[in-house]
Amino acid sequence: MMGVPTDVSEFFVAGGTLPLDVPSYVKRPADDELLLLVSAGEFCYVLTPRQMGKSSLMVRTARRLEEQGARTAIIDLTGIGTDVSAEQWYLGLITRLKSQLRLSVDPEAWWTERASLGVVQRFTDFLHDVVLAEIEGPVVILVDEIDTTLRLGFSDDFFAAIRSIYNARASNPAYRRLTFVLLGAAAPADLIKDPGRTPFNIGHRIDLYEFSREDARVLQQGLEIAHPAQGQAIFDRIFYWTSGHPYLTQKLCLAVADAGNGRWTNKRVDELVEQSFLSEKAREETNLQFVRNKILNHPQRRQLLTLYRQIYTGKRIGEDERSLVQSQLKLAGLVKAKDGYLHIRNEIYRRVFDLAWVRENTAISWAPIVAGIAVVMALLAIGSILYNAWVGVQFQDCYASFYQTQIPTERVAHLARIFRLRGLLGPTDYDYRATELFYGLPREEQLALFDTYDGEDSDLFVVIRGLYVTLADVDGTNSTGALLEAMARALSRLNGTKEMIDLRKEIDSWRSGRELVGQNLYPDAREAYNTAIALNSKNPATLYERARILIELSEYRQALSDLDQAMAIARRAPVPTPTPVSSGADISPVQTPTVSADISPIQSPFPASAVVTLRRYRIT
Repeated sequence: MMGVPTDVSEFFVAGGTLPLDVPSYVKRPADDELLLLVSAGEFCYVLTPRQMGKSSLMVRTARRLEEQGARTAIIDLTGIGTDVSAEQWYLGLITRLKSQLRLSVDPEAWWTERASLGVVQRFTDFLHDVVLAEIEGPVVILVDEIDTTLRLGFSDDFFAAIRSIYNARASNPAYRRLTFVLLGAAAPADLIKDPGRTPFNIGHRIDLYEFSREDARVLQQGLEIAHPAQGQAIFDRIFYWTSGHPYLTQKLCLAVADAGNGRWTNKRVDELVEQSFLSEKAREETNLQFVRNKILNHPQRRQLLTLYRQIYTGKRIGEDERSLVQSQLKLAGLVKAKDGYLHIRNEIYRRVFDLAWVRENTAISWAPIVAGIAVVMALLAIGSILYNAWVGVQFQDCYASFYQTQIPTERVAHLARIFRLRGLLGPTDYDYRATELFYGLPREEQLALFDTYDGEDSDLFVVIRGLYVTLADVDGTNSTGALLEAMARALSRLNGTKEMIDLRKEIDSWRSGRELVGQNLYPDAREAYNTAIALNSKNPATLYERARILIELSEYRQALSDLDQAMAIARRAPVPTPTPVSSGADISPVQTPTVSADISPIQSPFPASAVVTLRRYRIT
C-alpha cells in the first residue's frame, strides 16, 4: 500500500478523477485488460455510468502507456463545450492534441490554411499529416466524456471519422500506430444515431464493474488505520449498502474517517448512510441527482420506469444487450447485469429509488388528457360525418358503374374499390355490399370474373379475399366448388406475395377436404380442413364445413365450438382462436338447443337450419 497521509481523511477521495498518488485507488481487472488491449493497438471503449471510476482508470492507463514508450493525449470533451460550431469544436480538439502530444504545429494557422476542406477531413488529415508524421512511435488518444457530444448535431461525423481511421489500417500501415480509447456514459448505439449510416461497431468493450470485496481491501486498510480493529466490520457494512460502487463506497469511507473515534456498529454506519444518501437533505447529492435526471429527463422515461418497477418488484428480467431501454437503464446506473439477469445496483439505490418514487414519476395528469380526448372526439365526429359521406359517394359511383359494364376486368376493379372502402374508424358494411353485387350476377358471369381477368393483381386478390369466405358448402352438394376452383386458378396466375400464396394454400387445402368428404374419408378430410384453418382461423366457411365432418366423426364438442366460432365471425364478434381437432368428446342427448342462428343472408352464408343437426346435443 502507498504511504498513508498524516491526516487519514485524505486517504479517501469521493468524486472526480483520483490523483495518481492517492493511496485509495482500487485496481480492478479492467485496469490490466485495457492496458493489454491498447498496448496491442486495439481501439477500446469504456461506456458505463458516471462515477464508476472511468476517468481515474484513464489517467492511470495513460501513465502506464507512457512508461511503455507510447505518446498519449487525454481529451476531456467537456472542456471544449457544446455551445460551439463544428468548426470551433474540431479546432478546439486539435488544439488540445497539439498541447497533449507536444506537437510543433500552430493548430489555428494549419486549420485556416485548409479552410476549403470539410471539418472532418481536416481532422483526419491532422491525425495523419501532423500527429503520425511528427511522432514515430505509438500514439494513444483517450477521449473522455464522449456522452457530451450526443447533443451536438455533428457528433455522428466525429465517431464515423474514428471508425474510418480504424478501417484505414488495412490500406495504410501508419494508422496502426494510432489508437483511440473512448470513455463516457453512453452506449455504442448512441455514438452514430443516424439509421442510414453504419453503426459504431469497432473496438473492444471494457466492462468496468464495481469493486469486488477482494479488490477493495485497500479501502478496508484505510478504515483500519482510522479506526483500529474495526476496519473490516465497518467496511463489511459499507459494502452491504454500496455493493462496491466506487463513488458511494469512497464517500462513505471518507465520512467514516471524518466522523471521529468511537465504537462503530452496523447501526452507526446505517445512520451515516441515512444522513449521506437517504435523508431529505441528501436529495441533491450529486450521484443521486445524476441518476434521477438521467431517468426523468429521458424521452423514454415511462418505459424506463416500467422496466425498473418490474425489476424492483422481483420479476426476473433477462439481460438483452439489443434492448435500448435496458441499455439506458444500465447507463443511468440504476441496474446492472448479473448472471444473465438485471438487478438493482445497490441497496442505497433501492432505498432512494423505491416504488413510491416510481409511482410519483409515472402518475398521469388526467385533466389535460380528458380535455384532449374531448377535442379529439369532437374532431372525429365532424371528420367521421364528412369522411363517411365521401365514402358513400365512392360506393354509389362503383355501384352504378358495376351494372353499366359487362367487362370482367372492369367489374373486378369496381368490386375491389368497394371492398377497400372503410369508415373513419374501421370496416363498414361495404364488404357486404360488394358481396351482394357479385351474387347478383349469373353463375357464368361470376366465373368469368376470375377466368378472363387481365387487370391489376392487387384488385383481383382483394376481390377473392373478400368473397371466398362466403363459399360454405351448406347443403353438402359442393355447389360452390366451381367458384372456389376458379378462385384457386386465378390466384395461381398472380405474382404471389406471401399473403397471396397463403390464401392459395388455404383454398387448396379446403378443396382437398371437400374431395375427401365426397369419398367418405372423414379423418383425412378433417386433417385437410385443419391445415386450411391453421392458415386462416377467421374463415367461417371452413369452420362450418369442418363442423359437419366432426359430426360424422361423433366429435360433437369440437363441432359445437367450430360452429359457435363460425357464427360469431359472421356476426363480426370477437372469437377465440380455433384449436386443431384430434379427438372426440363425451356427449349426451338433450332437448335444449345449444346454438341458434339469426343471421341475415347478407351477413352470413349460413342459414339457420345449418345447426339444427346439433340441437339435440350438449356437452356433458
